[in-house]
Formats: sequence, structure tokens, C-alpha cells
Amino acid sequence: MLADALSIWGSTVRPVVVALFIAAALALAWPSRAAPVAAEVPPCPSAQDAPDVAKLVERTEALLEGRTSTAVMVMTIQTPQWKRTLKLQTWSKGDDYALIRVIEGGPRETGMMTLKREKQLWNWLPRAARVMKLPSGMLGDSWMGSDFTNDDLVRGNSMAKDFDATVTGTVLVQGRKAWAISLRPKPSAAVVWGRVELVIDRATCLPLEQRFFDEEDKLARRLELSDVKKVGWRDFPARMTIHPAEPGRSTSIYYEDIAFDVDIPDDTFSLHRLQQGR
Repeated sequence: MLADALSIWGSTVRPVVVALFIAAALALAWPSRAAPVAAEVPPCPSAQDAPDVAKLVERTEALLEGRTSTAVMVMTIQTPQWKRTLKLQTWSKGDDYALIRVIEGGPRETGMMTLKREKQLWNWLPRAARVMKLPSGMLGDSWMGSDFTNDDLVRGNSMAKDFDATVTGTVLVQGRKAWAISLRPKPSAAVVWGRVELVIDRATCLPLEQRFFDEEDKLARRLELSDVKKVGWRDFPARMTIHPAEPGRSTSIYYEDIAFDVDIPDDTFSLHRLQQGR
């Protein structure tokens, strides 16, 4: 039974590496400085062909930040052989604490939970009625058979802090005018990518697409963000879809509901609560 549960959670799918917006998608928070408010976020410089790119990237990150957040989202995994849909409920606090529960799925997945505490991950496996701490050797494995990895939940990179950015021009993406931005990792940054191409909507300053290239400059995966909706004062992309290099594969996350800067009890992220399966 334990081996059965682990095969769902982990190592049945070829590993992929960390992406910047994946941490946002699953942990629902960017690096844990004070959460911004509307008055602190400058207007989007929509009219400028060559805006201050450092400030633009910082503004884009600020729109996706939250001191805490809760969400209900649907994750759809598509492969050439099968398709799976799971509904997830999530809680997060800063960049260090997150809890993800499968609330709808197959009989083997429903009730499973992942707890992140700083750089450690634990899984609750209801069929085995036990908690398992994830060893470092499994961080590269697929999370729930998706194109996200366990490492994606643990790590977090900042576009503003870890990359040098340059505006390379204006493009049309998803029918919207956007800035094309080239990101190169700084020498001191712990980043696996050789470079990243980022497309930011000129109307909202939200990211529309990212392309991740390995150190040999081969496209490793592509991330699309769409279905923008209002969440309080901020615009938020409700759908994030990742396309790995492998043909026929994709993982899409759609946020049915999300709230930022809400009160969450501290014991939500405790091992004791996880061991109780709730």
C-alpha cells in the first residue's frame, strides 16, 4: 500500500527542474518580504517602449506577492497516454510554509497532503496512514505525476534579485502588446537556467509567458499565464500552464478561488496537524 501511494506521489515521471513561477503556482507566495498594498505599487509604464526594466520586474513580482494566501485550484495533467484532474486546497505563509491537500481526485490521491516547512517536505499518505519526510534524493521527482517537481515546492528564485534583465523589444502575445525581456542569471545566483525569456503585458504588467533555456541554450520548458481576474486590488493570472520539452505533455493549474493576506493559524503548518491527516 505504501509503495502504491509513493508511485503516485513521486518517481514514475521523468524529473524536470525548477521554474520561477512554479513556486508561485504551488506555494502561492513570492519571497517573504512585507506584502505590498495597492498604494505601494507604481502604475504600469504602459506607454514606454523601453521602461526601467529593473523596476518593471520588481513591480511584476509585487503583484504576485502575499504575506499569506489560501486557494482552491484545479490541476490538469496531460500526457500522450493519459489525463488526470485533481482539485487542490492550499494554504501558504511567506516563502517558507505551505500546505497542499488533494480534496478531489482518484481514490488513491484524495486526502494526500504535502507540507513545506522552509527547505523540508513531508507527505501525508492516507492509504498508508503515515507521514513520510521526503529525502533529498527524491526532490527531483515528479510531484503527483505532474510536470512540477518536489524541488519546485522547496526552491524559490527572484527575477529581480537573481537575474540581470534587458528589454529586447515589443511583441504581440495572446492578442496583447507586451515587452520581451531577456533574463540572464547573475554569477552569484543559484539558478539552473542558462537564460530565461519573459513576456510582460504592457497593459497590466503581468507576465504572459516564460521560456526557460538550459545551459546549452536548448528550450527546456515554456510557461503560459492567462485568464486574468481581479483579486482584491490586484490583477492575477488565474491559469498557469507548463509545457515541457517532451511532446504531448502539459500541466495546467486553474485557480477557482484565491485570497491574499488572510489570517491562517500557525499550527496549520505543524507536523502534528499533518500526522492527524487534517
